[in-house]
Amino acid sequence: MNKRMKLNVLKRMVTCTCISGVMAGVLAGCGSSVNEEAGTGATAEAGSGSTAINIMMIQFGTEPMKKESAGIKYVEDYTNTKLDFTWVPTSAYDDKVSATLASGKLPDLMLVRRNKDSAMLNAQLSGVFWELTPFLQNTKNLAQMSEIAKTNATIGGKLYGIPRERVLARYGMIFRKDWLDHLGLQQPKSVDDIYKIAKAFTENDPDGNGKNDTFGIQEDKAMELLKQLNVYNGGPNGWGLQDGKVMPDFIYPEFKKSLDLYKKMVDEKLIINDFPIAPKYDYFNKEKAGMYFSVIGDAAGHADLQKANPKVVIDVAQNFDGPKGERVRGTNGYDSLLAIPKSSVKTEEQVKAIIDFLDKMADKKMEDFIAWGLEGSDYQLVDGKPVKNEAAASSIGDLWNLRWIYSTSIAMQGEKKELDVRLEKLYEDNLELAVVDLSASLLSETNVQKGNELKTAITDAQTKYVLGELDEKGWNDAVAKWRKDGGDKIIEEFTADYNANHAK
Repeated sequence: MNKRMKLNVLKRMVTCTCISGVMAGVLAGCGSSVNEEAGTGATAEAGSGSTAINIMMIQFGTEPMKKESAGIKYVEDYTNTKLDFTWVPTSAYDDKVSATLASGKLPDLMLVRRNKDSAMLNAQLSGVFWELTPFLQNTKNLAQMSEIAKTNATIGGKLYGIPRERVLARYGMIFRKDWLDHLGLQQPKSVDDIYKIAKAFTENDPDGNGKNDTFGIQEDKAMELLKQLNVYNGGPNGWGLQDGKVMPDFIYPEFKKSLDLYKKMVDEKLIINDFPIAPKYDYFNKEKAGMYFSVIGDAAGHADLQKANPKVVIDVAQNFDGPKGERVRGTNGYDSLLAIPKSSVKTEEQVKAIIDFLDKMADKKMEDFIAWGLEGSDYQLVDGKPVKNEAAASSIGDLWNLRWIYSTSIAMQGEKKELDVRLEKLYEDNLELAVVDLSASLLSETNVQKGNELKTAITDAQTKYVLGELDEKGWNDAVAKWRKDGGDKIIEEFTADYNANHAK
């Protein structure tokens, strides 16, 4: 990145911060408030030798973890820390991050999601967070971080947070196998199979209740199915290389083919047309939809559905065949960053103390805890193997969000559910089939400035197109407008960065 480009980014950061400052008062009530003592910077507690760390973390549970919880105490004892969490519900988290950055009262460690979106990109380039690459060299675990995760999380060769590693071959289809079996159908292996099964789930009474009350595919505003169809049909995942240029997926003919199929499924009510406002999983959990597309690990999250109806059998499918062979929509190899703000953590010694804490979170004892919880409450050892106590309240809570490493082998190995074994095998077997987003590690000044706005315009257009609110000409006009309003400039800048730093 040249100096002029960086200067422009910095100027925009000032603007962004001013806007966020207006939001701060409105959003201050989201979740727990950031500790007023934040800014002490990973200080050593007098007489204890432990490091005090203020952490702002996302909360998926219904209630925030209590400070005195056994799980937090267990982590503190092992890592020699005193942890003070600010838990923020997932629905409010991104807004709370924006407000917290504007307030200047930052924690010592915070989860940063969507770190390549404009606001977060600006924050990183403007020096809000420590650049962590120099601190990783002499670590036990962090030095072994996934190279793919590290590369895709960097900006201009610099790493402004610890990327939380994720499986590459992670996306696919979750479906009702009992419905499939009831209709005498085989597991889908192609795009045509997806369509045929969706149609059968809609028209052929898959639950056998004699009513026309089911449909094929649960979708929401993210339109995950469209992204996966495009990859299966031979298109890129987000951005790809076409005739020497880095181009967005919707420019490719494979995308239009996928978009038209999606529209056909909406027209035939295989996808209910309220999908833009439908809660994720809602129809599936209500036994109205027979499949949805997401990260396949989501299949394990329907315990309540299976408890309510023991006949429910949930399975997953992933590597679908197409013009370019079997493919899987891949991740970027990580999800979010664990970042250290400079305004609260002021010295390199304080940074090293937090890095030491994160490094220890990948030790076997911490991996055992995140996987199983506490012995005697979360699990029992039976013949030397951990067995989960399903009735116990979890000691782990949302502490799993501190786990940055992805591994299935470090933690204790216990008896695994059939679905878990299947998921792990798919992740491993399909690693080479994962199609990743070429733009994940690329920089574009125009994308920083206008990328989100332009992306929203295209997403709105594709939604209107499949709902019949936009015709062929309207779709083509939307693409042309995207290009004219800055899209062509993003293509040019991504391509230049790719050629300068990534092309072989």
